[in-house]
Amino acid sequence: MWNPFNKHEIQNSDPNKRSLQLITSDKMPFAYVEAYKSLRTNLNFLAGSNNVHCIVVTSTAPEESKSNVSVNLALTLAESGKKVALVDCDLRKPVLHKYLKAGHNVKGVSNILSRQISLKDALVLPNGFNFSFLPAGTTPPNPSELLSQPQMVEMIAALREEFDFVIFDAPPISMVTDAAVIGNLVDGALFVVRSNYAATEAIKSATQQLQSAGVKILGVILTRYNIKKSLKHSNYGYGYYSNYGYSYGTPQTELEKKEQ
Repeated sequence: MWNPFNKHEIQNSDPNKRSLQLITSDKMPFAYVEAYKSLRTNLNFLAGSNNVHCIVVTSTAPEESKSNVSVNLALTLAESGKKVALVDCDLRKPVLHKYLKAGHNVKGVSNILSRQISLKDALVLPNGFNFSFLPAGTTPPNPSELLSQPQMVEMIAALREEFDFVIFDAPPISMVTDAAVIGNLVDGALFVVRSNYAATEAIKSATQQLQSAGVKILGVILTRYNIKKSLKHSNYGYGYYSNYGYSYGTPQTELEKKEQ
């Protein structure tokens, strides 16, 4: 059986042990927050120069912080005054409604695509968040087929008309084809890669699968990269360790100095 992970990687697929690491938290490292602002700047540039407004977020395998990226990207775009919608397109094992405390058995994407509810009635405003959220909805028996229906095109067009940015959180591409299906209908994909997690061959295969399906990869986001460790022997004496998401060099803090 094909294994998309590094052979020594310990798996943890329990969704109850997952949690969001939000940029709005006072405990978040400076570099973590700034990295999302940098991503926002790049997306704003793409929006202006290449008309990129609808983006699917995917990864090679589960547990790569993909949903964390989707939520924080929606947050940071909304903080700049943009009207943003976050769409849970994992119709198989949705978790965003739990993360955002949007309730249980909520209607959403699957119900819109099956003509059970309107988009307007399905959109919710999660308490404490500054963006609109569209839950996955009732788990259907045929997610990929449902996402391929003309109703999906109609829903995306309606979201594009209403919002400045629409972020679609999709399942990992190595598990199911849903991300490729959605990617063909939107402006491009952000590909999330967890440091030292998925095997290199699996990452290459996943990106090739997206490209073969005609999906434009807008960029790659590296998560859980330990910069502090990588710069341990550096003479520059800076860096920031982030256990939550991708980041980059930043002046060393007093807390880090005490830890050394």
